[in-house]
Amino acid sequence: MNSLSSIAPHNETELLEQIALGDELAFRKLFNSYWTKVYGICYHFTKCSEQARDLAQDVFVKIWKGKEKLPAVNNFDSFLYVVSRNLVLNFFRKKVLTFSNIDVLLDRVCKSPIDVQTDIEYKELNRSINNAIEVLPAKVKEVFVLHRFEGLTHEQIAQRLNISIVSSKTYIVRALRQIREYLSKNSETFIPFVLIVLKTLEKKF
Repeated sequence: MNSLSSIAPHNETELLEQIALGDELAFRKLFNSYWTKVYGICYHFTKCSEQARDLAQDVFVKIWKGKEKLPAVNNFDSFLYVVSRNLVLNFFRKKVLTFSNIDVLLDRVCKSPIDVQTDIEYKELNRSINNAIEVLPAKVKEVFVLHRFEGLTHEQIAQRLNISIVSSKTYIVRALRQIREYLSKNSETFIPFVLIVLKTLEKKF
């Protein structure tokens, strides 16, 4: 593979213009020159060689599909990093921030105070989840806390709050959905922590 510095700035600009016109040979040259960099970015986030390779390929597919916009790119190095990072984060959002995973993470954080206090990954995840819980609507938050932190059943919650069992279940679904949306919007800073926790859980179960 060629190094990143192998393409001089003026040649890079010409190369991007050629690619924008559909020149596949120019695109192949770009691919060969930047593959190592893109793969490195993807691996940095995923820590998985196979996944990093697949995502790196997706990055170049995305660049080719949007080739008409390349001549307007002033700093291709920065552009490439942003495209790679965003694609990886979008992949994580779809893979990690599912209802089932959020449920597992909440269960882990709520019921494992020792781990949360001693492990930086759990601390960061705990902070993010607590922030998400704090912004829940009052009634949704109340039901969620009773169910998750106090361990009450839906029948017990319904009796205590004078609501139906169906309402209690509905509030929990709303809570999980809103927590997921909150985490998705703030996922760039803590997704690596989420992945670490999930991988830890996979090894234990």
